[in-house]
Amino acid sequence: MIKLICPDCQHENETERIYCHNCGARLDRTGLAKEKVEEGPAEQRAQQHLKKMFDPNRGKAKQIAFKLLKVVLGAVAVAAVIVMVLPPNLPAAPKNYDFAPLINMDMVSALSSHEPSSLRYEENQVNSYLAATLRRKDSPSQTGFFPLKRVFVQFQEGQCVIHIERRLLKLSIYSGSSYRVTIANGKIGGQSTGGYIGRMPIHPAIMKYADVIFGKAWDSLARERNSFSRLAGVEFHPQAVTLLVTR
Repeated sequence: MIKLICPDCQHENETERIYCHNCGARLDRTGLAKEKVEEGPAEQRAQQHLKKMFDPNRGKAKQIAFKLLKVVLGAVAVAAVIVMVLPPNLPAAPKNYDFAPLINMDMVSALSSHEPSSLRYEENQVNSYLAATLRRKDSPSQTGFFPLKRVFVQFQEGQCVIHIERRLLKLSIYSGSSYRVTIANGKIGGQSTGGYIGRMPIHPAIMKYADVIFGKAWDSLARERNSFSRLAGVEFHPQAVTLLVTR
């Protein structure tokens, strides 16, 4: 940095002075002016940087973008909740159910005989049995904050769709999952091929983690599930199911 030295008394002055602070002689500022010209771009950059730092509008675009993102995510979440609450297009519950066969007793009896046999039931018979099972006094279906109102099935070729209606205050919440039969290590089971909550479809890869939705239904049908797991096979056909007791 060039020093502003008085040519008369050799006193060193501040760079902003025009006259010497000591003797009052006029100072030669040509060297200082030249230095400012040479350092101009750097000073300008420093000034621009400081201006940006103290600019009240600095970062406003990021704030607007962040707020917009929160609004969009909130709207998506609200839309998802609405879609899950809306009832899907399902058949209405019958006012009166047909006489329900004793399906679990039939399975237990057939399994105890150890004789090759099969049991065939129509879709309406199975749904009548499910309705009667949920009405049992010892059924856990009506306990808790989110009780079961209805469980019913639909049979298609090669798969079964289980629908569940639960009550939240006076609102019905529907969910369901479709299954195809699998047999591993001699044990019969089911693999989800998809599902839904309300009108929102759920991918099969996610449905395997959503078993909590069906927890109360599985608890209410614990005896039936135990007998079902001991079967040799199950065949699903349109509006009918055949249970293979032994091979």
